[in-house]
Amino acid sequence: MAYSYILLTLTALVSMMECLQMRPNCSQLGQYALPDGLRLQLFAGVDAHAPKREVSMSLAYKCALEGMAGIILENPQKPLTCPESLGVFPLIFEIEEEPGVDVSVMTQAAFKTWEKHIPTLRFASTFGCNYIKEHGLHRYMCLFK
Repeated sequence: MAYSYILLTLTALVSMMECLQMRPNCSQLGQYALPDGLRLQLFAGVDAHAPKREVSMSLAYKCALEGMAGIILENPQKPLTCPESLGVFPLIFEIEEEPGVDVSVMTQAAFKTWEKHIPTLRFASTFGCNYIKEHGLHRYMCLFK
């Protein structure tokens, strides 16, 4: 009987962790924090294309990687591939701004490009994404570690 309660409690905790992970709160990043709706869209897109694993091995969203991607995107002198030296693999997407086209359409275009690459990132256990719009370009970066 006690074993059943322990198993039930562990199952509930795993379910809660999955639910919390679906809505990561990265507000502590300040200017580098994505709007919640865009973060959720990026999370869902990566999650939909990620290699399927056991629940305990799911790809986790990390605010630190979101912040790092924001800093890299903000600094035009920094090469976009610099995270590789830290064991972090970047996926990068840029598209020219189109008048009247919503950012969610641009985000879907990023996933259309990335959909063949994300399933190959089996080594990654965490990821974080960021986005910047500047000089007529929408620029996305997701970092996988």
